[in-house]
Amino acid sequence: PTATKKESIGICFVGRRKCADFITQYVPHQPEPGNCIDVDTGEIIGKHNGSAHFTVGQGTKISGACQKWFIYKNDKNGSVFV
Repeated sequence: PTATKKESIGICFVGRRKCADFITQYVPHQPEPGNCIDVDTGEIIGKHNGSAHFTVGQGTKISGACQKWFIYKNDKNGSVFV
C-alpha cells in the first residue's frame, strides 16, 4: 500500500503553508540573507533569504542557475554551502 502512495515532501505539522513562511513565523529572530557558496570551488553562486529555510540534503533552485543544487551545510555566519 505504501508503494502506491503519493510521495510526501513536506513537513506534516506545517500544514498547507510554505515551510519558509512557517520558519519565519516561529524562529525567535528573523533569518538573515546570506550567500550560497559552491562547496567545491568556494565561489559565491547566489544569495538566499535566510539559512534557517534550508536543511542538509534539500534540493533548491538558485536564481540564475540552470540546475538544481543540494544543500551540503549551513554555517554559523549565514552562508549555505551547496
